[in-house]
Amino acid sequence: MQNEEERFSAMRMVYWKPQPELEGLVSGYHLYAVAPPEGELHRDVFQPAWFNLRILIDPATRWTVKFGTSAPLRVPDVALFGPSSAACWSESNEGTVIGVGITPRGWARLGAGEAGKLANRVVPAQSVFGEASQQLANKLRGARDDRQIVGILDQWLLAQFPPPHRDEDVVTRIGAALLDPAIKTSTATAARAGVTQRTLERLSLKTFGFTPKLLLRRARFLRSLHALIRGGPGRKAVAIDAGYTDYSHFIREAHEFLGMKPTQFLEACGPMFTRSLELRDAVLGAPAQALTQVD
Repeated sequence: MQNEEERFSAMRMVYWKPQPELEGLVSGYHLYAVAPPEGELHRDVFQPAWFNLRILIDPATRWTVKFGTSAPLRVPDVALFGPSSAACWSESNEGTVIGVGITPRGWARLGAGEAGKLANRVVPAQSVFGEASQQLANKLRGARDDRQIVGILDQWLLAQFPPPHRDEDVVTRIGAALLDPAIKTSTATAARAGVTQRTLERLSLKTFGFTPKLLLRRARFLRSLHALIRGGPGRKAVAIDAGYTDYSHFIREAHEFLGMKPTQFLEACGPMFTRSLELRDAVLGAPAQALTQVD
């Protein structure tokens, strides 16, 4: 039986930034490789996030995920993860996945339908990208090294994104307002973004996947969770966002977004989760995709 240190040594995790032309549309690239002992599964978790395109290098890898209390889903070998409002629990045997984070602005540029219809779901990537997604998978499966992986992703994504969409500027302003700790309500979000409440509601569901109220709560919760992680449990009273009435309010939100208390969540997470926070922050500028500022 492997101990925790040996398990982590069998894992590999890398983050990369896309080329400048893709910044604002793509939050970053990632590679996760796991090798659990024979007969066992690797278990981990993804935070609530935006869209992610993910390709299994070995199509035979068995990978299942579960959003919150939903039923487990078998992940297609070329998959699109929709925006999520709940922790996504993952189980797999040995394998490697390469992923692309797509921002709300990127989703608006793609014009691929209402984001809300894909919320907390995983679908075959072909349903959005057609055969081009399989062509990408074939190229990645033949890549020789990390540098070639990044080049393949950059080239493929540049070909997928059409010219700028008319909603992109307002989507960017909405995204900035949602991440501003000073913004507490959807009314204030609309005012900061310079749109009507009706336009905010429409674009939130179409491009971000959820109502403005839920998006504000999700951002507030993730800010507090990561402040708690950085400061340690002894600083819980000062770590949580001022928008919470008290720590019990934060705990109730944790049950909605994580399905459990924050301390229970962190105990359930493997070493790969903790390492991913550090790497993502160092390379991509935020410990969570949903907290990445998009200019």
